[in-house]
Amino acid sequence: MPLYRSPVEDHQFLLHHHLRLSDRTELPGFADLTPGFTGELLSSAARFHEEVLHPINAPGDQEGARLVDGRVITPQGFREAWAMHSDSGWHRLTLPEGIGGAGLPPVLSVAVDEIGVATGHAFKMYGGFCAPTAHMLQALGDDWMKTHVVPRLVAGDWTATMCLTESHCGTDLRQIRTRAVPAADGSWRLSGSKIFISGGDHDLTENIVHIVLAKVPGDDGRVADDLSAVHVFLVSKLELDVATGQLGAPNRVGVSAIEHKMGIEASATCVLDFDQARAWRIAGQGAGSSGHMAAMFLLMNHARLGTAISGIAYADMAYQNAAAYARERLSGRSAAGVQAPDQAADPIVVHADVRRLLLESRAFAEGARALALRVALYQSEAADAPDPAQRRTASDMVELMTPVMKAYFTDCGFNAANACQQVLGGHGYVRDWGLEQMVRNARIGQIYEGANGVQAIDLVTRKLTAHGGRRVGVFRDVLLASVERCTPLPAIADLAQRLRQGLDRLAQAHAAVQRQAADDPHATTAAAHDLLTMYGILAVGWAWLELAEVALRLPEDLAATVGRSKRQLAQVWMDRQLPCLAGLAERIQRGSVALMAMDGAQV
Repeated sequence: MPLYRSPVEDHQFLLHHHLRLSDRTELPGFADLTPGFTGELLSSAARFHEEVLHPINAPGDQEGARLVDGRVITPQGFREAWAMHSDSGWHRLTLPEGIGGAGLPPVLSVAVDEIGVATGHAFKMYGGFCAPTAHMLQALGDDWMKTHVVPRLVAGDWTATMCLTESHCGTDLRQIRTRAVPAADGSWRLSGSKIFISGGDHDLTENIVHIVLAKVPGDDGRVADDLSAVHVFLVSKLELDVATGQLGAPNRVGVSAIEHKMGIEASATCVLDFDQARAWRIAGQGAGSSGHMAAMFLLMNHARLGTAISGIAYADMAYQNAAAYARERLSGRSAAGVQAPDQAADPIVVHADVRRLLLESRAFAEGARALALRVALYQSEAADAPDPAQRRTASDMVELMTPVMKAYFTDCGFNAANACQQVLGGHGYVRDWGLEQMVRNARIGQIYEGANGVQAIDLVTRKLTAHGGRRVGVFRDVLLASVERCTPLPAIADLAQRLRQGLDRLAQAHAAVQRQAADDPHATTAAAHDLLTMYGILAVGWAWLELAEVALRLPEDLAATVGRSKRQLAQVWMDRQLPCLAGLAERIQRGSVALMAMDGAQV
């Protein structure tokens, strides 16, 4: 079993020295988030996940989920773990107390989610939509859904899925073939097939509610080819009496196959077939296409931020195992001279190239963790800050950072897992050490919940252009505020100035795209990946600048340990990643010619 130690101490440092949560008394509930409270909660989460989920993670991957007589059987130990997980309530931390949740802010669920992915990603997939679906139905569902469905999801008695993708289409929802027609009793009859449905069936709970996209006929009986025809439906695995909440016979939903995947094999990724299944529409009639899709947007944004956290989890877990190996594995001698004269060779951690692999991975994991918690704090500010201007800034940062974090974090998480596998050499390639599973599992983050290229296009064509491009200025202003504050501090003035230079490169890249777009229809999307990557590098760099600033004011005992490592890792990020901005900006300056000149048949 690979090593894993939950980063409780680092989360505590970030929550209380960086974000200073208990000082945020203007936000509801934050005054209660003392170091003692959060420390006890995170320690409890660490014990549960390390002792219950981590031991069944690798065996579950090897056994995999199985389809037997039309039913999915989860790996050994998963049913018992689910019962304990539901009782512990780790999936409902941020749901309102009024519907059975703990009512805690998103910063704490970010910390727990990271630990959950590291110790049991596949297991976590089964319950990943319980809380967001409960939240969505409480906001947009009919009264009977709030009465009969929401409490079962909150309790973990039922689970939920999100059903978008079909065999012929993923992102382009206009091509959906699944159809729903109204029935006399106010329900709908839904038919079609959906693929890649995580937790589409299992033996952990008695029922599953599927949130399904389907097209509906217009008043003329015809189905439009655009998004105006796409609506969101709830389909229960078992028939559901809306008056009493009682479950009945199986609904007309079947599992025809489960995918055999590169990773997360213990998660049942299902093909679901709906054959005149009884369905209920969410978010009423006459709401327009954006209103009809509101329910799914809520789920997708939650899923994308959760997926971003998986990049941190895999980078950190892979780093922990690779660093332990590098301190013990003996090979060669240090370029600076013998470091272990009593050994046949020096530990490989003395070699600069091994440190490159380790420290770049660690600098990403710890910097991205700080940024993720900052964005989670922005979520609370966007909802509850008393100042309208603060709410708007926070909302803009969350909207902008959602695609950036989803794509950039999962790219870096996979790269870090791959780099740490390299540290182990041949041992990293065999199953016994666990790194190969991390690499396989981490890869999915770049694909699902909207492939990373789609996230980049969403960033440049929607998130950055909305409100007259306001969010571009908000991002720059937020980062420049930290730069201005840190520039007078001699110990970190250089880091601040380098971040400022990076922001200038980003502005130049934006200007180049705007110039090119006047004559080249491909200019914006050709630059999308590189622009998103620039935003990711700068955002994590901003987190490291702030952490370096925090390190300067720590008490002496922490300054000599945590503070010193934070400042050194900040230097790693600035030295190793900020120089990449120049190459990305140059590539953007070159435009789309090289990509689009070749005839499509020859690509």
